[in-house]
Amino acid sequence: MNRLSFGIKTAPAEFNRILGQLLNGLPKVEAYFDDIICHGSDLEECTRNLISCLERLRENDLHLNRAKCSFFKESISYLGHIVSHNQIQKCPAKIQAVSQMPRPKDVGELRRFLGLVTYYSRFIPDFSSKSYPLRRLLRTGERFVWSAAEEAAFVNLKPELCSDRLLIPFDPSKQVILTTDASPTGIAAVLSHDIDGHERPIAYASRALTQAESIYSQLDREALAIVYATTHFFNYIFGKRFVLVTDNEPLSRIFHPDRPLPQMTSSRLLRYASFISGLDYTVRCKKGRENENVDCLSRAPASTSSPSLEISIDQEINALHAETLLQISSASITADIVAEETAKDPEMQALLQELKTSRKDSPFTVSGYMLFRSDRAVIPNYLQAQILKELHMSHLGVTKMKQLARRYVYWEGLDKDIEHLVKSCEPCAKVRHSPPKAPIHLWNQPDENWERVHIDFAGPFDSQFFLMCVDARSKWAKVRMIRDAPSSATTMATLEGIFSVHGYPSLMVSDNASIFRSKEFLKYCKEHGIFQKFSAPNHPATNGLAERSIQTLKRRLKAAADDPTPLTTKLRDILFRYRATPLASELHLKRRIRTRLDALLPNCKAFAPTKHTNSRIRGLQLGERVKVKIYAGIHHSWQFGTLLKKLGNCHYIVNVPSSAGAAGEPPDYQLPPTHQSPLAPSPPQVVRPTPSPSASSLLPHLPRNRQKPTYLKDYVVFK
Repeated sequence: MNRLSFGIKTAPAEFNRILGQLLNGLPKVEAYFDDIICHGSDLEECTRNLISCLERLRENDLHLNRAKCSFFKESISYLGHIVSHNQIQKCPAKIQAVSQMPRPKDVGELRRFLGLVTYYSRFIPDFSSKSYPLRRLLRTGERFVWSAAEEAAFVNLKPELCSDRLLIPFDPSKQVILTTDASPTGIAAVLSHDIDGHERPIAYASRALTQAESIYSQLDREALAIVYATTHFFNYIFGKRFVLVTDNEPLSRIFHPDRPLPQMTSSRLLRYASFISGLDYTVRCKKGRENENVDCLSRAPASTSSPSLEISIDQEINALHAETLLQISSASITADIVAEETAKDPEMQALLQELKTSRKDSPFTVSGYMLFRSDRAVIPNYLQAQILKELHMSHLGVTKMKQLARRYVYWEGLDKDIEHLVKSCEPCAKVRHSPPKAPIHLWNQPDENWERVHIDFAGPFDSQFFLMCVDARSKWAKVRMIRDAPSSATTMATLEGIFSVHGYPSLMVSDNASIFRSKEFLKYCKEHGIFQKFSAPNHPATNGLAERSIQTLKRRLKAAADDPTPLTTKLRDILFRYRATPLASELHLKRRIRTRLDALLPNCKAFAPTKHTNSRIRGLQLGERVKVKIYAGIHHSWQFGTLLKKLGNCHYIVNVPSSAGAAGEPPDYQLPPTHQSPLAPSPPQVVRPTPSPSASSLLPHLPRNRQKPTYLKDYVVFK
């Protein structure tokens, strides 16, 4: 095997398997992970076995650490046992936590000791009789007097906890349970096997807290107990799946192997979790009253002077905290000053006390009488102003100050304090860039035409000034030219001419020119019910409708500068084309404006037949001969002609040869000279055709006294 499979948890088992294969076949050579034992019945046999083992290791290019090797020992400590000639004994270090337990000094310590022995009482014969002197002191009203009977019971019960009836040898095939607990004075752990649903202890471990560890929060002390237990019993649990038992619910979530670490976790807990992540375990939370076996050991710890791995981890964390303090230290701020002010700050002291007693998860940790949040030092109120001054030493901006502060310091409202400091710094304000422009606020769309108008002056252009007045809804523009420089009086007179056609608007928007802010103009608007609104100074975009219309007008006039047409004609043509757009004309006039381009389309409405309003009107046919009344000044005469063209229900073009080919038609339907028919070169005349008399009317007949029909009043038809 040249490469390790994915996942670090498989490494111990693979190493143990490979080492067992390499040493297979060697006489009296045993190996458990990296612990190799070569033994023999005498010195010569032991030497031969040792040489064979070393040669096998050399053949496979494996090296040993000479400082960790022991040769030709008569007694060794191996896997929690003392192995000597023909006997195996319990290792004293494994039961030291119980054998060195001090006698109880009050009822509380006695109750904890009885909780420990009661936890394993099923394995202690005649437990009730042996513990009666101690249980008697727990009676209500009983004085706590430690006599010889209590001392004898205490001394007799401690060996029972370390006897072979209670302790069992370690068996790799059985499930391993590692139970931990912590108190304000010490930490402890019990390594056990699960035998028929009962925990049988394998070994005990406990130690007192150092001065620095004693000020840890309760959560950090509980985590320290877990790290201490895993390092103390490392040879038993490394490469083997075990159950980690704690009575702290937050730690069971933080150290859970299948859950990610919480984002708001102290740096110490992060490093502890990183260390135990290399072990194969499951977490189980147990209630505090069910954890009495370890609780007693943690409150009566055995003294130890040997360094452990968890102390090395804490030293690493303390070094990181010291580096943080070094970065923020100055002549007036040091770690000692921060610690002194922390002790004086009531809020900080309340938080410290809560951390020492609370079992809840917290992002804060304690190191050297100071509070830290992750790797950032928590600064008391008195020093916050000086820290801000230090951060703003070179007049950094808000973003850079926040980035720097989030690396070293913390307090509630730090970001707001940085923003307030930078905004209130006068030197920074003098050289600061202009803020980004605010977005233009759009005007509300009016409900009706001419409800709001925008006005402004343009010019001079060709010695003329232009007053622009634009309707906000339909974009209908009105422009008036003024020769002289505009004043309030001329402006009011010009606007009065515009308003006489369209009426007074409800709202009028203009710039802040003195013309529109004079007393006369303000009075004019007030008397006519016009509410004035002014654009923001030096921000013409707030009156953008008028400004844009003026720009359009100027461009059109400049484009037509080479045209000799008078300026008034240019202005008229520009406005006509602008108003002919669908938006302006249809919104303002509710109809389309006809332009010269409409001549390209057939004029269907001009030739559309009109509806008959009088059914008694007689219709004439083309080519029919009619009699026409010809007017010449105040005189008139009747002449005969032929119908050439029908213009309407009652309008015709008639060819009258006897009248020099002249034909007439009603003045309302006169055609332009270029559109006149060649048959009618003379000026148009009114045509009044009358029906011609029939042949029977020429015969003599008696006069009859009757009224002529009205439909024969104006026409005479000849066949």
